[in-house]
Amino acid sequence: MKSALSALLLLPPACVAEATLGVDSATGQLSFRVVVPPVIRVLQVTPVKDGHEYRIWTNTKSAYINGREYRFSRVGEHTLKVPLSPKGLYLVHGL
Repeated sequence: MKSALSALLLLPPACVAEATLGVDSATGQLSFRVVVPPVIRVLQVTPVKDGHEYRIWTNTKSAYINGREYRFSRVGEHTLKVPLSPKGLYLVHGL
C-alpha cells in the first residue's frame, strides 16, 4: 500500500499553475450573439370603410400584410390601414 501511495506522489499533478517571469498581462476575447425572432402583435382592430385599421406592435422595421409591404421608421407601435382582401387576411413577418 505504501508503494502505491509513493508512486502516486511521484506522478505530476493533473492541474498545475505556473508563475512565469516577465509576463505582466493577459488578453482574452469573449463575444455574445443574440438572435431575436421577428414579432408582430395585433393590439387593436377597428373596422373602417373598405378595410380595417390595425394598431400593431412589432420588433421589425417592415411587415407584409396581404401581400403588401409596410415599412416603419422604427420598431414599436404603429397604426396601419389595410384594405379588404377577397381571399382573407394573412400576415408575413419581415426583417
